[in-house]
Amino acid sequence: MLAMLAQGQRTVGELAEPFDVSLAASSKHLQVLERAGLVEREVVGRRHTCHLRPARLAAVVDWTERCRATWDANFARLDAVLGELKAGTKSSARRPKGRKR
Repeated sequence: MLAMLAQGQRTVGELAEPFDVSLAASSKHLQVLERAGLVEREVVGRRHTCHLRPARLAAVVDWTERCRATWDANFARLDAVLGELKAGTKSSARRPKGRKR
């Protein structure tokens, strides 16, 4: 939905259309985005139009960038552990039977 709204404002019906969920479920999802401050809804009669709140979205991008270094370090450690596990599995599989180290 955020990707659709990045292209311009949309009605709730337009936002719900590509998804295999009810209009009510889509509306609840939009309410979560509204509470997060990412989307603003304008109601004129029965027509509900939504648009992005770019300043709030920029705050999310800033937070994500600040966390990137931590995530990169964690993934590097995970890669190292997985590499050690994989190497350990291969070396133990190649050991001749009956010989102990």
